[in-house]
Amino acid sequence: MLPSRRALLAVPALLAGPAWGQEGDGSLTRVARSGVLRVSIGFWAAELLAQENGGTARLRDGFHEGMALLIAERLGIRAALQTEQAPGDGRRGLLAGEVDLLLAPPLTRELLRDVMFCTPHLSLDLVLLGRGQGGSYRDRANLQSQRLATLTVLAPAIAERRTLSDLPDLLPVSDPWLLAQYLLQGLVDGVIVTNVMARLMMRRFPGAGLRAQFALTSSPFGGAVAYGAHDLMRALNQIIEELQLDGSLPSLFRQETGLTLTPPFPS
Repeated sequence: MLPSRRALLAVPALLAGPAWGQEGDGSLTRVARSGVLRVSIGFWAAELLAQENGGTARLRDGFHEGMALLIAERLGIRAALQTEQAPGDGRRGLLAGEVDLLLAPPLTRELLRDVMFCTPHLSLDLVLLGRGQGGSYRDRANLQSQRLATLTVLAPAIAERRTLSDLPDLLPVSDPWLLAQYLLQGLVDGVIVTNVMARLMMRRFPGAGLRAQFALTSSPFGGAVAYGAHDLMRALNQIIEELQLDGSLPSLFRQETGLTLTPPFPS
């Protein structure tokens, strides 16, 4: 079950602790004066792009790239985008002061220890993606005998779900391309990914017989900022709410993924 709207809106206040009511921490002023919003884009909802001239595989999360540009525009500055190359790059960038905003990790207790979350802006299903000839997974008990893998960045969100405690041990894989290859080569029987990535993988490998078996759970996703950046977080929360209400985010999500944006709280 998804958290309530009240619970999610309380997250920033809980994270901020006694400092929540303090004004003027300088985080928004620093970004405004620099003229650049430095945004790290995660790869857990990214499209798998073809390799160029035998080079390394490329990833693109068009939705969160577009969202970053919209946010920067509302702030009156430009956005500098960088795609994570390894799990934890964005978090390390926030801690080192090299990144202003991380878009957009799943909300987990593990990550809450290091960063502050903006109000989550969408919910994504975590689905089991398998090969068409891999048999039926309709019976949840059948999963115990299956070899399953997931992205390293999603593993904490799965581990924290008590409703998923009956899953077998999952193989954490750092890179979406590698995860896809594990499945395509039969090294695992199924992979757990977001519904966005499942759709993109099926589109990228149309002849591989990939199909989404079923959704295991849902997880809220939101932007993250460095701990203590309250001014910046408040400004981002206001902008993200405006982008939701005026239809900009839902329209962008449908354009980039072909899916309907699901709000991170029950209506």
